[in-house]
Amino acid sequence: MITAIRDGFSVEEFIHYVKTDTTFYQGFKNLRYYNHDYHSNLKVLKKSGEVLGSLFRSGKYSINNDQLVVHVDSTFDEGRIFNRKGEYRHYTPEFFDKIFFPKDTITVSKYARIREKKIEDKNEQNEKDAKTIVFNIGSGNIEAGNNKNKKKLAVFDIEMQQYYDYLISQVLYQDSIDCYTFTVEMKEGLQKNEEEQLLIRKLVSYFDKETFNVMYRKYVMSYRNWLIDLDVTVEVYMDYTKEKLVPSYIHYNGLWDIPFAKPEYADFKLWNYNFMPKKSSD
Repeated sequence: MITAIRDGFSVEEFIHYVKTDTTFYQGFKNLRYYNHDYHSNLKVLKKSGEVLGSLFRSGKYSINNDQLVVHVDSTFDEGRIFNRKGEYRHYTPEFFDKIFFPKDTITVSKYARIREKKIEDKNEQNEKDAKTIVFNIGSGNIEAGNNKNKKKLAVFDIEMQQYYDYLISQVLYQDSIDCYTFTVEMKEGLQKNEEEQLLIRKLVSYFDKETFNVMYRKYVMSYRNWLIDLDVTVEVYMDYTKEKLVPSYIHYNGLWDIPFAKPEYADFKLWNYNFMPKKSSD
């Protein structure tokens, strides 16, 4: 099914906008490039939803001469987050630390692209794959499962379009910004073997009508077989601060269960605010 609004846009055009968009990635670059405050809440849960442990943080991103330091001003944890050595019991908190709370001072560059580098271990591959899913939507460069169970993420490829509905609409985002919405969703009534072709079950993007900046994005991913159990939803809310696009709220809720690792179900929320864009032209 293809549904569109009467503004002269086609689904093909919106597919092009999603695949070629750089504003969403630029917004995440701004997250590390501009001073701001943050607070976060992470919960690690059982599959039943029972909380195993939680971790709250608040602090500041401080950037000086393109050097970023993430300060943790307040932190509180309870339950089974750390072991006796002070190390994480689970991989998910470690994953979010590497992305949002690096311990070391790092060099930041507003316009740097994601650099390809040699993958040293499985966790680095997971991090690279996550970036590809978020910032290179529709890429076929990631495969889920082993060589016999390759699952495509290329939701816009011709052979994959038979499994999806595409909807173009419009919305008033945060009661202030007129946006086009572009939704890609798995069709209802697919056979089980057809569903197994899909990893992305739903993808929603809001485009600012004036700038075509991506203001909101939602990913729903699900995959199950005898080796892998995956259910992940990610939402990212963007905002403007002095005309700069920044991610103001990020929400991850997901379960993943892969061979040779314990199942992990986590809920992570990150709020970013009080951004201070530089006074220069950038």
